[in-house]
Amino acid sequence: MTKNAKVGVVGYGIIGKRVADAVAAQPDMTLVGIADIISDVRLRIAKERKYPIYCSVPDFEPSMREAGYDVVGYLDDLVKKIDVVIDCTPSGVPAKNFPLYKESNLKIIVQGGEKHSLTGRSFSTFGNYSTHIGVDQTRVVSCNTTALTRVISTLAQEYGVSEAFIALARRAGDPSRTNRGPINAITPVLGVSHHGPDLVTIIPQLEDKIHSLAIAGSWTLSHVHMMKITLNQKPSKEDVVSLFKRTPRILIEPGKQGLFDSAQLVEYYRDLGRPRYDRPEVFIWEEPLNLDSRGNLYLIIDVHMESIPIPENVDVIRAMLEMETDAMKAVEKTDKGLNIYKKGSYTGTLLGSAKDSKQEMTEET
Repeated sequence: MTKNAKVGVVGYGIIGKRVADAVAAQPDMTLVGIADIISDVRLRIAKERKYPIYCSVPDFEPSMREAGYDVVGYLDDLVKKIDVVIDCTPSGVPAKNFPLYKESNLKIIVQGGEKHSLTGRSFSTFGNYSTHIGVDQTRVVSCNTTALTRVISTLAQEYGVSEAFIALARRAGDPSRTNRGPINAITPVLGVSHHGPDLVTIIPQLEDKIHSLAIAGSWTLSHVHMMKITLNQKPSKEDVVSLFKRTPRILIEPGKQGLFDSAQLVEYYRDLGRPRYDRPEVFIWEEPLNLDSRGNLYLIIDVHMESIPIPENVDVIRAMLEMETDAMKAVEKTDKGLNIYKKGSYTGTLLGSAKDSKQEMTEET
């Protein structure tokens, strides 16, 4: 068991900078350094936070130093000082770094932009935490799959889930990715979106039980999911609302109180003083949530794509380094560090707490 995890973050972009901050905020983790090849103002944030800066590719060191950044070493040097590496580089780059990581006997974490086959494992705390105790490498699933896992696994643990349909309205690009928009179009995914199959890598019981469709449009603030989930039991709306209210990393509020669209959500969390107006929690609008007589639950959720998977990147460190074997305790520790602690929400169990859940997902109860 590791008492203080030594962590390196490779790639200081949209996800990497948030992961670095999240790791640095944990009392039982040390951010040994961040590695990248950039030399523009994005790296100034790391410098201001006093994160040691490493150069991933030696050819880029001169430009980094010329821009005023003190490079303390190369990626080869960073990997010798850490227990686990979180690779947040663009899709396809982590595979090129794998030989170095493996040679250094590191625990390896990559992001949802990589294929499941790269690591042979995919992780989301609420769905399969216990299967990652002590493993050497994994992939933290994407923002949308993280959100889906939280919602569906919570329902499965409490009521059982027999099938699900997900319709995603995706943002065309992150706010800073101006090269991806705006677009004057709605772009459909031509076929099944990857989100349903991706969720099956976390919760295998959903094989052939989930279907997902997606479109992308000309907005940048968040993704929105419209969901139909068939439950084995038939709770009331009040029961489901109560369940979500006592579940960590899930928020449920009436939109009529002023949170009636994604822009208002952004404004509210900006006013709360959240860094970068981040919202690592899934948000559920209470009014559309409804159930029919057949046990179908309907709901609409909002997903802040830039911050949703950040807590899971911290949780998985605790699992891989055997710092915490209980999923809910890991969630509580992480949430306290991230200042998203939800009082009274850490007494239950998660679907990912044990290899054999008390509630089979596809079995009638």
